[in-house]
Amino acid sequence: MSYDPEQRFISLVPGGNGIFYGIQADGELYWYRHFSWADGNIFWANNGNGRLIGTFWHDFRLVLAGAEGQLFAFRPNGDLLWYQYVLTDANSGEGFWHSASGSQIGFQWNFPRIIGGWNNVLYGLDGDGRIFWYRYVGSNGSVAWAQNSGAQIGAGWQEFPHLFADPNGVIFGAHQDSSLRWWRYLGEGAPVWANNGNAIEVGIGWASNRHKQILSNTNGVVYAVELSAATVPGPDGALKWYRLANSDNIDSQGVNWVNNGNGAQVGSGFTQENSAALQGYPGALSTQPGQGVSIHVSTTYPSYTSTTVRIAPATGDPIPMTGATPRTGQFKPVQNGYRSNGCGWSADFTASVAANWPSGVYASRLESGSGVRHQVMFVVRPATPQQNIAVLLPTNTYNAYNTWGGHNQYSIGQDGVQRTVTLARPSNFTHTSATGVIDHLLYSDLFLWRWLSAENIAFDCYTDSDLHSTGGSWLPNYRALVLTSHPEYMSQAARQNIVNFQNAGGRLIYTGGNGIYERVSYSANGQAVVFRRSDGERDLFEESGQSESQILGVALYPPSYMDFAPYQVRNNHPFLAGTGLSIGSTFGSVAYNGAASGWELDTRVGPVPGGVLIAEGLNPEGGAEMMYVPKPNGGWVFSASSMSFNGAIPRDPALAQLLRNVFAAAVA
Repeated sequence: MSYDPEQRFISLVPGGNGIFYGIQADGELYWYRHFSWADGNIFWANNGNGRLIGTFWHDFRLVLAGAEGQLFAFRPNGDLLWYQYVLTDANSGEGFWHSASGSQIGFQWNFPRIIGGWNNVLYGLDGDGRIFWYRYVGSNGSVAWAQNSGAQIGAGWQEFPHLFADPNGVIFGAHQDSSLRWWRYLGEGAPVWANNGNAIEVGIGWASNRHKQILSNTNGVVYAVELSAATVPGPDGALKWYRLANSDNIDSQGVNWVNNGNGAQVGSGFTQENSAALQGYPGALSTQPGQGVSIHVSTTYPSYTSTTVRIAPATGDPIPMTGATPRTGQFKPVQNGYRSNGCGWSADFTASVAANWPSGVYASRLESGSGVRHQVMFVVRPATPQQNIAVLLPTNTYNAYNTWGGHNQYSIGQDGVQRTVTLARPSNFTHTSATGVIDHLLYSDLFLWRWLSAENIAFDCYTDSDLHSTGGSWLPNYRALVLTSHPEYMSQAARQNIVNFQNAGGRLIYTGGNGIYERVSYSANGQAVVFRRSDGERDLFEESGQSESQILGVALYPPSYMDFAPYQVRNNHPFLAGTGLSIGSTFGSVAYNGAASGWELDTRVGPVPGGVLIAEGLNPEGGAEMMYVPKPNGGWVFSASSMSFNGAIPRDPALAQLLRNVFAAAVA
């Protein structure tokens, strides 16, 4: 048995009527039953102790359950296997596995998200947020699916990071804004929904800054593993019970939560981390050609391989730079205070960087024998500037939103104190393919980097930490600096380096939103980012007279949060050459995050001398203001002013041509 009490389970799988299957980090499968699932009292089978019923379940990327002990297990390669645990004693969990368990009933289940299991119905969601319906009608592991399986039944699900299903077609979604919403699917492959498919809000406060996992367990019962709300957070293992008394007919009877929606804690020790079987982090965020970076790994697998891949520059999937090297696995628990002080894992190997590798974004791809993967990202910065353009990775923002370990800049708890958030921990936001969820971090930035690579626009890469510590020496050598999707957090030194660069005639290309918004600092060893003031309040630059508009020409505009719209051209400008756009034209109506102007966006806060409003988002409450702003000594700023802009680059030729003109002018 190998697991860390801070992250015991990979996931909890609801089996109905209070039954849970807990997949432990070492692959052991445990059966639990909450006898008081109907009323929220604390009464468990076996005094709350799980019954071991299987092993090697960490080899699957996802497991869902249906009635009568059926389990649907998805391998990393897309194979779908059928299992059934047959209970002989529903009070103790004693039982046996059906002889056909392990039968393959499907293949190419490569959806980034799959939910369901109840009534043998599975919903697959693709990278663009479209939802597809399947129903398994086989018995005893036979291959049989209902007619119309695979039919698309909806779209637009990207704004819901948490999706989970209840029986009878009920689907719950926790929205990016933390509201919990309800749908009920009524069809058999046709797009037939209760309430005409319109979601009904049934709650608030359901989000990753409060919960590690949310799941339903039949009849409107919802369980949530909640984060510790202490000033110094403890383990995130409290299991809360909620019940929506009329979950099948919210549309006709209204919202009726038991206990007015107040949860009851019914268990503890259910700590969870999806990557707990194989995970790692780099010893430093960046390195140079001819050097390397240490990789620190904890795994419950006896062995794994590592392959160094280049994420950018690349036009598509990561490019392998080395072969797969076999490694011996070693399980390592986190040290005390790991959320601030780092996990404390020893280095397992060094990812060496060849002297001729270009500056860019790289990763050590860890892979188990069963195909489970985890990527450890790092940046290769140039020893000396090589190109005309520098791209800044907003690694402070990546860290601020990283939910690995439960707690970050936004999680509950830690009231009234600064938040020191370590960089020496794994990340669960290093996706290099579409997740089906809106994105403002690495994957969003990939749209820009891949386009730059396809356009043969060469660039060097740096991290926020590099800009803070050494930016004064390398930044003056570039013609242009690129800020990507969400460069929200910077140190005072990093901000000043950008100001100095601008004053000397540097060009700034800002393809994001909510940039240079909040001041941070670093721990003495540089291994952690310190967020907030000593009283726990956020340390906004504008509150010290340093609004981001002084650099970018625009500043955050909160009223349009989570709204998405296209841009409309307001004034002619050379950046529009060859786009086919003129005053009144719209563009950017289709993007990965919905539309190009949205999520978090920026507008002017006062007069901008010499500034040109090129285009404006058509968001009802006010849209992103795309600006050209002249700066001293021939410098200028292009501000897209929207966190969703990059996601439109591969989908809108006019927007891509506009950006092509921006980059050409930046190096002219």
